[in-house]
Amino acid sequence: MIVNSTRQVITRSPHKSVGLINCQHFQPQPVVYESQLERALVQQCLLCPGVSRIVAQPFRVNLDPKKNRHYTPDYLIELDDGSFLVVEVKILRRIAKLEKRFNQINERLSSRGFSFMTADETQLYCLDKEKHVKEILRYVNWQVTAELKKAVLQALAEVSQTSISIGELATQAQCAKEDLLHLIATRQIFIAAITPTSDLLITIPTLGVTHGINFFSHWFNTALWGSDLPVPQTT
Repeated sequence: MIVNSTRQVITRSPHKSVGLINCQHFQPQPVVYESQLERALVQQCLLCPGVSRIVAQPFRVNLDPKKNRHYTPDYLIELDDGSFLVVEVKILRRIAKLEKRFNQINERLSSRGFSFMTADETQLYCLDKEKHVKEILRYVNWQVTAELKKAVLQALAEVSQTSISIGELATQAQCAKEDLLHLIATRQIFIAAITPTSDLLITIPTLGVTHGINFFSHWFNTALWGSDLPVPQTT
């Protein structure tokens, strides 16, 4: 059985990093995080193509009603293709210890149409991704005119490859890199992967293509629970 969660964000303590990420350009509701790892996941989701909604602690799964055992997911991610993904954020050494519990959780969620995966520090902190994401998101409130945005989108439409470097696009659109970082941070254009801002590749939109769980898996270099890495990318 799955029921709505009544769990609330805990009060601040010296041992927890608790807060809200406001992302009005993406969704009206802020997203709660209860650790730096959770914060890294949410911020990277905000740049990930295909993510359409992020909900913290979305519901409760009864694992054993007789013993009052239940599970509240860290995050529910809704994707553009209509799929739903539950993500549990844990440090790597704890995941192996919870394998039996996660097997049960995965079984319960799968029977209700939810996919399940874990994310740990080896995926969220690798290659300084959390640092690069923060640098991009600094430009959320940067001001870009409608005319400049139109010029950027027109320049993208004229690119024959699948991606273009941020420097090349700035030159073709006759704009500053900061303008492009704002458009990336507010999901008006998208990047191929999280890299240093000077190395970013902006992807060219493809009509009719939606991004689902396979793309999300590659973005975070993780896989559905019980699957091998890497997940074959089909979108």
